[in-house]
Amino acid sequence: MGDQESLVAWIRHRFGDKTPVKTEAAAFLWLETPPLPCDYPETAADLHLLAERIGKDAKAVLEEVAGHEPDEVLTLLGAIGRGGAALIGVKAPNPKRRNGRPRAPDEPLSVGFRPHHTPQPLLLRRFFGALPVMRTHVHRADADWVHGRGQDPRTRCLLGATVVIIGCGSVGAPVACALAQAGVGRIVMVDPETLGWPNVSRHPLGAADVGRNKAEALAQRLQIDYPHLTVEHRPCDLHQLIAQDEDLLAATDLIVAATGNWVAESALNRWHVAQGRPRPILYGWTEAHACAGHAVAVGADGGCLQCHIGRTGVPDLTVIDWPEGGDASLEEPACGAHYQPYGPVELAYVTAMIADAAMDCLLDPPAQSFNRVFVASPRRVAALGGRLTEGWRSAFGTVAQGVRTVDRAWTSTACAACGAKRSDEAA
Repeated sequence: MGDQESLVAWIRHRFGDKTPVKTEAAAFLWLETPPLPCDYPETAADLHLLAERIGKDAKAVLEEVAGHEPDEVLTLLGAIGRGGAALIGVKAPNPKRRNGRPRAPDEPLSVGFRPHHTPQPLLLRRFFGALPVMRTHVHRADADWVHGRGQDPRTRCLLGATVVIIGCGSVGAPVACALAQAGVGRIVMVDPETLGWPNVSRHPLGAADVGRNKAEALAQRLQIDYPHLTVEHRPCDLHQLIAQDEDLLAATDLIVAATGNWVAESALNRWHVAQGRPRPILYGWTEAHACAGHAVAVGADGGCLQCHIGRTGVPDLTVIDWPEGGDASLEEPACGAHYQPYGPVELAYVTAMIADAAMDCLLDPPAQSFNRVFVASPRRVAALGGRLTEGWRSAFGTVAQGVRTVDRAWTSTACAACGAKRSDEAA
């Protein structure tokens, strides 16, 4: 983030599109070795001598900045230390402001000459004199520093990635937040619905955004929090997105579908199959009470989403049985809506697992489809009246305590969605 265009974009993302932006030139001097404290410049003359020792280019940069006669010449000194690149700031004040009291505009830099017409050699002698410089801390806000303090090798890959998140509810929204924190360079959020009061207990957004479109409000929040990223929104449903913005879906590195709507996600799956599945799609959902959660990554080979999900949206392998009706949803008074009263702590296990699968898909796109499953602790499942299904126990056994995450293959069954397509390819 060094050019003026990037700086302006950062400021507008952080403070709003109408924020007036003014930039000033500064000098950046790179040292072969970190200076000892005794080598730090004490005066403006020391700073000029340091630039001269580095080389002609460094000296020219410093003098060019001073030539604009700023109130102070800001210089960043950089070098590789034990922990990576380090920066310190040095401010050389304009002599007209020495002793903290501004002098007349024509003193002393331009005395005897019209403003900005002082001969360059004379101006530089006056600027880089015996006045002491001020050291200042450098607070880095660039992406490399924010995401891993310059030491995370994944940052470059993630910053170049685009992720489309379809469904910004209690599952998709926390996943979007996690991917922004991880440093995904472009995130596009899609959701047609507005935030309601019952949503706020399990959603990153709160009371200030009730009544707003979820995708828009969350995109605005994340864009302010991470101004070095590009965060967009589409206030539409999945069918509209496929019809109106297919190019976005085709070009993205990863699609995360967390709509909880089988009709919509089966349509996305059919679209994916028709495209030849060039890039992965990650589907995420929870079982009742967030006692189990699933992430299905559909890659170029292996099963499509429908290969292990029935026509009504029920997976062929679930984790929890509720023999005593423990999964029965409650009904909201007077409106007929149904819900399950679990909270954000339980849900966080599931959304973290889905976000982890998303990171895997971005950093090493899967050739084979797979299913990652989270299972809550036996204590919590039993307290709610549930138990592991026979199919799950047969495949993965039981554990005495603690939560569990399991990866399993998501094989092709030549289902109605992908069977005909694969038969055509084979022919």
